[in-house]
Amino acid sequence: MESVRRSSRTETEAVGAFWRWWSVAGAGLITAAVMSGVYGDLPEIIGAMVMAIHPELRWETGPGARSQHRLCITGGGDPRLRVLAERWRRAAPPPTESWEFAAAREPQPGMVTGPLEGLAQPVDLGLARIAVDWDDRSALAELTVYHPAFTRMSTNDCRLAGRLLADWLLGEDDVQRWVGALNVARTDPRDSQPAAVVPEFIQAVATRNANPRWTMREAQTSSGQRVIVCTLRPLRWVDHPLLDLHTAVRIGYRRTGPDGLPDGDALRGLRHLEADLGALLGSRGELVASETCNGLRILHYYSDSEDQNGRESFDRFARARKEVQVTHTGDPGWARVQKFI
Repeated sequence: MESVRRSSRTETEAVGAFWRWWSVAGAGLITAAVMSGVYGDLPEIIGAMVMAIHPELRWETGPGARSQHRLCITGGGDPRLRVLAERWRRAAPPPTESWEFAAAREPQPGMVTGPLEGLAQPVDLGLARIAVDWDDRSALAELTVYHPAFTRMSTNDCRLAGRLLADWLLGEDDVQRWVGALNVARTDPRDSQPAAVVPEFIQAVATRNANPRWTMREAQTSSGQRVIVCTLRPLRWVDHPLLDLHTAVRIGYRRTGPDGLPDGDALRGLRHLEADLGALLGSRGELVASETCNGLRILHYYSDSEDQNGRESFDRFARARKEVQVTHTGDPGWARVQKFI
């Protein structure tokens, strides 16, 4: 735990150093560089400060939505890095007429009609086609990206081109929200369509799935016991990028029906406990799933690992109730609840 705290302090100090530099000199320097096209050693200076936050973070500039320019720090879809990028963005000064700030690549549809440089050979992204396979149950799409040039490119370059294409079409966060798998193909897949039409499809399914709702399903353990699973769907960590701490709240109950599920009295007791915990946490924690089986209910919560008061709320709740145990695990990306999707 001490090494985690030390790492967190180092990242926080690096974020603070970046914004102090920005306020004193950086904003003026990068504005002049963007306007003149003369950057000098500015990319190296900014790159070093971004790498001080984390070596795998990257930065880029582009046109803004409300400001003239946008400065983005991106983790390239990695949930661990998205947390850091979000902390950097939230520490930023207010946007100005010149600059706004982003923690993930925003859609840039203009980028998908021209050449992609920086690979072994330039790729005209306007020739790309994408097949979309949508799964209603998970509310996720599988995208298969095809380009005629892929037959002459390495697998890594194909994947990089496919990832950048998806990011520019949809924005990095919407790729996380709505794309479950991103593949590349060297032959044109059946039912492919021009890449430029994919955002319209994703917008339509996003509208249909805009409001998360609770769903319930029944499963069985390997020994045949009934399990009731309740899940918030769609289950999207990217909508809560700072909630990177998974807390499993295990609540034992004694009064059960013949199938091991809680009877009326036990169920009312569980609901009271859940309501009490929710009132204690307030907005500090997000309940996303629960499992109930054979005398045990497990509540799956996420909270901000930097919020010590949130963690302590869980611990205090458990200390006051002998039937409750809690376990905390760092989990950006919510891997521990992916089995419920």
